[in-house]
Amino acid sequence: MKISKNVAYVLMGLAALAWATSGTLTVLAIDEGATANVIALYSEIFSVAMFFTAILIIDRRAFMIRRADFIPFLLFSTVTGALFSVAWYHCIDLTSVTTAVVLLCSYPSIVTVASIFLLGERMTAAKAVALPTTFIGCVFVAEAYDVEAIRVNALGIALGVFTAFCAAAYYIWGKKFLKLYSPYTVALYFSGLMLPALVILTNPAKSLLPSLSPTAWLIVFLIGLIPCTVGFFISMVALKRIEASKASIVASLEPVMAVALAVIIVSEAVGGLQMVGVALVIVGILTLRLVRREDEDAPVEAPAKR
Repeated sequence: MKISKNVAYVLMGLAALAWATSGTLTVLAIDEGATANVIALYSEIFSVAMFFTAILIIDRRAFMIRRADFIPFLLFSTVTGALFSVAWYHCIDLTSVTTAVVLLCSYPSIVTVASIFLLGERMTAAKAVALPTTFIGCVFVAEAYDVEAIRVNALGIALGVFTAFCAAAYYIWGKKFLKLYSPYTVALYFSGLMLPALVILTNPAKSLLPSLSPTAWLIVFLIGLIPCTVGFFISMVALKRIEASKASIVASLEPVMAVALAVIIVSEAVGGLQMVGVALVIVGILTLRLVRREDEDAPVEAPAKR
């Protein structure tokens, strides 16, 4: 699937939009009686079923991988998929969507630093400006400056920080796999190999066959469809074309979009500082696109061993 860099940036923005629905949908599912473990397990089961069916129809060659890559795929899926999902849903349950989003939004800084050492990307002036700008914007959008808006919980905070590291690993690791395989293959194996770890982590004795209302099941299905399937797949397509660090910063649109969805769907009021945050995130992303120069086509291979 060959796309231009501009299209890749649009796709990354759409992935952020899909991911932005996760927090609200999770809260709605919990309000309907679903637990964080049930959401993590069954949303992924739905997602795997959708990926498997779609790829079976679209490109059966995507099922083929080298035997030597199976264990790396399993580790990739377990760390950045299963562990991330469990930590994310429990962080939302233990703290709040605000806290979870702010902690997760620290990952672009991790990605950019790691990309320099692991993928050979360069720290440019554009990235140096965009990173703090987008992060501060995310803090304002999520109202992290308001102590009353954040229910502090030690375990929840720790899980939120862990999701940031998982998200950073997702971009770095995913970029490496996309040099070897198509987005279809990466999406299929990432999703499928998450399930064994999720079954273990979510305590299947309590999570299997839960008694949920039809509304709760619908919301869990939507989580599996929108953020887990649509968001993940189009992010893989975008990562095939653009740098991991730039993709991660564009994905910082997620909290901005989450606020926009809240305003449109539930008429949530947006304060002045939140609007400033929206502007800062947009400025950060525009900085990446307008300042092209030497890093536009910079190599992304890992540095040679010395």
